[in-house]
Amino acid sequence: MSSASEAINAAYRVLGLEPGSNYAAVKSAFRAKVKAVHPDHVEPTADTLSRLQILLKAHEILKMCAPRQVDIVMTPEEARVGGLRTVDLDGRSAMMRVLPFSKTGAIVVPIGEPAWQVRILVRDPMADCTADEGPAERAAREEKARKLAEAEARAKANENAGLLTAFYERFVKASPAVRFARWVRKNAA
Repeated sequence: MSSASEAINAAYRVLGLEPGSNYAAVKSAFRAKVKAVHPDHVEPTADTLSRLQILLKAHEILKMCAPRQVDIVMTPEEARVGGLRTVDLDGRSAMMRVLPFSKTGAIVVPIGEPAWQVRILVRDPMADCTADEGPAERAAREEKARKLAEAEARAKANENAGLLTAFYERFVKASPAVRFARWVRKNAA
């Protein structure tokens, strides 16, 4: 085992966590343990200050190394099909591949982001009508509706662009001599 992985495992032990715990658990454990030794809460002694330094160093190590976790909500149909999805990682977008037939609680690592974990939550809004819709679900639903409207507008624009392209190719791009020859052939028939 390398010294780096030993330091990471030691930092997890200092905070009383299992190796591989995500950063949210690290932050929570750090806050709970630091209250017991912080000078604002207890009388500062040499022992409490050294314990505080150890906790701070463990938190510093795990701040860089502990995996981050984010949750995404998918419908059963999206989970059944799988495919590529984008996910927001603290302001950055990343791609991830969702395997077909993914279940709730499945963990996916985004492409090129080994420090992040994405937990899949499969929710059926039609079957789960007793649960109140939270702000995250509402925002996801509104975002999906907005993307659908954009896709429909893009399809309509592409359809109109096809008509304009055909008009351009037939009448505008052609030279006046070619257009005149077409007119003569059309009226001669």
